[in-house]
Amino acid sequence: MEVEWRRTDSETLVHLYQDGESRAEAQHQDYQDRAHFFTDQIQHGNFSLRLDDLRAEDEGQYKCKDRVAPYLRLWVKTSL
Repeated sequence: MEVEWRRTDSETLVHLYQDGESRAEAQHQDYQDRAHFFTDQIQHGNFSLRLDDLRAEDEGQYKCKDRVAPYLRLWVKTSL
């Protein structure tokens, strides 16, 4: 299974889950150590994205895609 979260404005890879694990080395450097899945929820099919230490530049639209489902979208609005 492969699940990816990307920014819609730049196609920047925010987070990737592949072959049963998160692939931090594939993330854009701006999101390393900040973008995560709720690992205890993956077994339930929940690949919600968690962004830690929000920054003003995180504001925008994100999309999630896996090999089966169409894109899901997420909007992040900061008040920083």
